[in-house]
Amino acid sequence: MVEVRFTDIVKDIMKKTGALSVVLVSRDGLTLAGDVPPGVYTETFSIMCATILGAAVTAASEFNKAPPNNIEIQSSDMRMIISGVNKKIILVVVTSIDTDVSRVYSEIEDSVSILRT
Repeated sequence: MVEVRFTDIVKDIMKKTGALSVVLVSRDGLTLAGDVPPGVYTETFSIMCATILGAAVTAASEFNKAPPNNIEIQSSDMRMIISGVNKKIILVVVTSIDTDVSRVYSEIEDSVSILRT
């Protein structure tokens, strides 16, 4: 039943934002649910996203600061947002660079609040 819920959240974010990809990842890098384009190695992608967030958490702790809520990575043609949902789950949304980022963050916040319950 939980798996269906994860899949529904992924589909909902994809539909509402037009994202290129949405993946729910465990903090240790396992893919929980996701929608990625053909050719993307989901396992590698998930592990790298968990590593990026883990590194940011460690870096913030060096300054005795709270861990980041979101990490945004941009290139000339895409934006990737990595969000810590809770102590076990990460949400990753990849969009084209011209996607309305405020809408994406709004959908991420909605989904995070659902996943935290």
